[in-house]
Amino acid sequence: MAAGLGTYSDASRQPKQTTSGSAAPANDALEYSPADKDGRFVYLIEFTEKGLLHRQTLARGERFNPNTPQAKAQREQIVREQAGQVQAMTRALGRDLKVSHHFLVTHSGIATRLTPEEAQTVRGLSGVKSVERERLHHLTTFRSPSFIGADQIWDGTAVPPGSSGTEGEGIVLAMLDTGIDPAHPSFANDASCGHGTTQPNKLLSFLDCSGTDANGLCNGPSPVDTNGHGTHTASTAGGNTVGANANPPPEPPAPFTDISGVAPCASVRAYKVCPTTTCPEADIQAGMDSVLLHGDVSVMNFSISGGTAPWVDNDRRKLDLVEANVLVAASAGNTSTSIPDPVGQVNHRGPWVFTVAASTKDGETNGVLSAVGPGSPPPNIQNISIDRGTASPVGDPLNDFPIRHFDEQDPAMEGCTVAVPQFPPGFFDGAVALIRRGTCTFTEKITNAFNAGAEMVVIYNNSTVAFLMDTTGQPDVPAYSISDQATGDALAAFVDANPTTAIIDFDLVPVPGDVLADFSLRGPVPAPLQDLTKPDITGPGVNIYAAFPISLGGYGTISGTSMSSPHGAGSAILVRKVHPDWTVSETKSALMMTAFNGGTKEDEVTPWDADDVGSGRLDLTKAALAGLVMDETAANYLAANPATGGDPKTLNLPSVREMECTPSCSWTRTVRNTRTESTSWTASGTAMNGGFNISVSPSNFNFSGGLGETQEFTITATPTTDLTSEVAFGEVVLHETGGISPDARITVAIKGSPGGGGGDITLTAKLRRQQGKRRVALEWSPADGGSINIVRDGVVIHTTNDDGRAQDHIGGTQGESHTYQVCETDTGICSNEVTIQIPIAAKPIEKE
Repeated sequence: MAAGLGTYSDASRQPKQTTSGSAAPANDALEYSPADKDGRFVYLIEFTEKGLLHRQTLARGERFNPNTPQAKAQREQIVREQAGQVQAMTRALGRDLKVSHHFLVTHSGIATRLTPEEAQTVRGLSGVKSVERERLHHLTTFRSPSFIGADQIWDGTAVPPGSSGTEGEGIVLAMLDTGIDPAHPSFANDASCGHGTTQPNKLLSFLDCSGTDANGLCNGPSPVDTNGHGTHTASTAGGNTVGANANPPPEPPAPFTDISGVAPCASVRAYKVCPTTTCPEADIQAGMDSVLLHGDVSVMNFSISGGTAPWVDNDRRKLDLVEANVLVAASAGNTSTSIPDPVGQVNHRGPWVFTVAASTKDGETNGVLSAVGPGSPPPNIQNISIDRGTASPVGDPLNDFPIRHFDEQDPAMEGCTVAVPQFPPGFFDGAVALIRRGTCTFTEKITNAFNAGAEMVVIYNNSTVAFLMDTTGQPDVPAYSISDQATGDALAAFVDANPTTAIIDFDLVPVPGDVLADFSLRGPVPAPLQDLTKPDITGPGVNIYAAFPISLGGYGTISGTSMSSPHGAGSAILVRKVHPDWTVSETKSALMMTAFNGGTKEDEVTPWDADDVGSGRLDLTKAALAGLVMDETAANYLAANPATGGDPKTLNLPSVREMECTPSCSWTRTVRNTRTESTSWTASGTAMNGGFNISVSPSNFNFSGGLGETQEFTITATPTTDLTSEVAFGEVVLHETGGISPDARITVAIKGSPGGGGGDITLTAKLRRQQGKRRVALEWSPADGGSINIVRDGVVIHTTNDDGRAQDHIGGTQGESHTYQVCETDTGICSNEVTIQIPIAAKPIEKE
């Protein structure tokens, strides 16, 4: 049995350097100033007191004047305040500070040298607003680590009090992939990380798992990566920061000069389990066993397909790794010829695996192509969105540029080496080549067009299903694809009608971050796991620039969930370094519950949902600050197997799901406190598009600061309309009222209808006579201590505490009847209806 790599389907794997300076990212990346001989970095410290500018009230258009008597007095006051702050820091650190800069105008602050530990101490002092490591004026680290907030864990901004900033020092990452290039500078010992001195070597081992020794340790003969995939994923997760002084140097899009993994100081163990584009099951198992034999790995990345039967395929072996305290990040998978539709096809469904979808980062561009002549081309071939190939350089804008289509080949074979006749020499000289998608690889088509003189290649679809154009190994020519079949056919028809005169314009438009990649496999998970939400999270996976083997060009750009998964692995490394006491499931839950959830589907308009991206996009500005985590045991994961009578809904996961939620459904979850100070939390639920109510009981809770404190709560979803046709989504938000921790989110997904039972509150009624007056005694359960409406004959007659009891004093005549119901005021959940009738002879009656 063999599994395929998560990124590609069919192209030959000969990576080529694919850089271009024509597409500048929207946000610059970051480079930090170095430490001095004492290991102290320059930090910028901002105080809570206002700067001089904000202590004055200026009229509209008035110029700021720092030399007025008032401004001079205020400036002297700021100087005194800063002197007091420096004295407080000196006392706290036990040494004198040398302040290199004082900032008095836009804000009040200073610059001084501190160790990371000292910086954390200063952050905890009264009057200190922020402490940030100094960044140099030119910006160099490529964008994806900073896009997910890794830089804020690196510099200590996004770690809790008592912790220090980290780049993953001392944490060991395992990569199960196509191997690694051990000579690449991304995996050399980096003195700034302490590799080989205070920390383990950068590259601890690289093994070929095509065979093992008698002890089960991989010992095949060819551990070096000749493919490119493994080197790329390893550098994305944990590659060194490398720049212009590296050999070879990277060439990311301008203005960047450096690239970095998410956890650049981590150490790496590489296990070659994929000798080609397929990965034998024996090699995979040998790799996972070797991870356990080495015994020092904290996080493993698995950018390989599989895991659709998680209790019996190799996802089950990953549970062994989880039990051994190894977090496993795995790719959600990509569309391919065999899987053209991503819906319901997500890979790695094991609830213990950290399954990562792919989405965009900012700073990227898409192409737009328009036919502009001759004459007036039809509107349907204007402003065509075209997608760059996975290994393509960015194209330069073109105006009135010729486009050619060679229509003498079998349409199914266009551009293929075996096609007859071949492209004539020079046929595409000075022009864009338009080629139909067909039976050979994209790289083959692009190469043949390039050899015939093409300045750019555009491949149009032969199917109604969108596709990811894998162009690994392509020559250095821009290559783009048209996904919409009708649009591509219309453009080809126009060019064929104007074979020597057709011209186009080509331009670049910015691509927003946090857009779901169209190739990313997603939920809903099919039965028998229909009540499990996968993927868990998303990360950058489109046009990721990282290392390739030196023999294959050194660096290159690839797209796929194989690229997003190492972002998840690198993120887990950083969080595990900050919180070494957190379990695998707790780390996974922190990354999920703090994820950013403001992205969109491929149309860049429709909000994404939990079936697309799980909890949202990795957000390292919050993950290590999580005030709540959720744990689960290996035994419970095993027991949840539906094939043996288990139920995944019972697992303590940061997602809840029920596809038969009629008339309501409930889940129990437990969170653990991570903060040493007292915290107060509220819990509330919201349906994204209405149609059901979400209640949480209890709706508020407190922790006194004990790290062992836990809180159990119940989430109840109640449909208010028919939701049986498609999945409805919502969320529970756990909010810390003092601002000590970021919000924690639990996703909710249901299908169902209100049914006939009126929810899961059970009401009974008794009619009694007391001192000549009639009263109705109402009792219901469960009661959550909130407030509840008493409804008689469809009208709210009273709102009272939800303590399970109430009375209604009524008059009325014999034979008269009334219908009662109780409804929670916050959720709208209502009980069954109970009708009582005043009898001829008044005596107690009871109905349910």
